[in-house]
Amino acid sequence: MNKYTKFRLVGELETTISAKLLYLVLLDVIDEENKIVIPQKRISTALGISKNTVSRNLRRLGNRGYIDVIPQFNEYGGQMPNKYIVREG
Repeated sequence: MNKYTKFRLVGELETTISAKLLYLVLLDVIDEENKIVIPQKRISTALGISKNTVSRNLRRLGNRGYIDVIPQFNEYGGQMPNKYIVREG
């Protein structure tokens, strides 16, 4: 997907500006299957926004069907970074 297609797609999302920015970042870092496993803290550091803002916007994107959030756990049941699957369009 070229950058203009990404910008148009993000511009059409019905959400907040910070959620649109987060979605655009996810589009840039996903793999060929539209998936990424990344800690929310890493996203917040990269964007210069709080972890709470990242969490709120990920939840917002998930509730609106723009992404799927899949919790990940280690072999002992401990929480790992979530997997995010980005839906395009």
